[in-house]
Amino acid sequence: MAWWNFITDIFSGGKEVAEVFVENRENRGQRLHEQQLADVERDRASLEQFSAEFHNRLHRTWWDSLVDGLNRLPRPLLTVAVLSFFVLAPIDPERFLLIAKSFELMPPGYWALLSVIISFYFGGRMQLKAQDLKLRKDAVTAAKELIAMKREFRQLADEQESAESKIFDTAVMKGEAILNNKVVEQWLKEREMQ
Repeated sequence: MAWWNFITDIFSGGKEVAEVFVENRENRGQRLHEQQLADVERDRASLEQFSAEFHNRLHRTWWDSLVDGLNRLPRPLLTVAVLSFFVLAPIDPERFLLIAKSFELMPPGYWALLSVIISFYFGGRMQLKAQDLKLRKDAVTAAKELIAMKREFRQLADEQESAESKIFDTAVMKGEAILNNKVVEQWLKEREMQ
């Protein structure tokens, strides 16, 4: 019996040796399950954070409304100001010249600061619009690909359609009776009566 114990010891130890070369599927499943649970928890925490951040505040004061309104003013005011200069130039050239000269006296650092502020206000909006257009473009491309794929499937189905059915369809469209089939003849007569 010593040889039997020797063999069982070899094969029972073989499991640990095999795990060196092949992954233990049970342990792998456990690790995947734990990873999925961690992902779900992370997603739940992110959603709760977004919910808290973007949820309408219940105790909103007049100050909150005022600050939100002020945050929305720069883009429209900058746009109106720039467009008003183009309107002012032909209407009152002397006043436009005085305004242009006063801007010319402004130090270069102020111009740099103003350009950074304006680029952030308009650049952020432009980036969001560009991303939105890219998403729409991708959706349109996907829809075109889907339509082309459906067209190809229809062509494949037409190619695989049997010759008899094509002959039958052609004959029915011409109004001919096929192989003296009484059911088809009855159907054609009813169709002609309508």
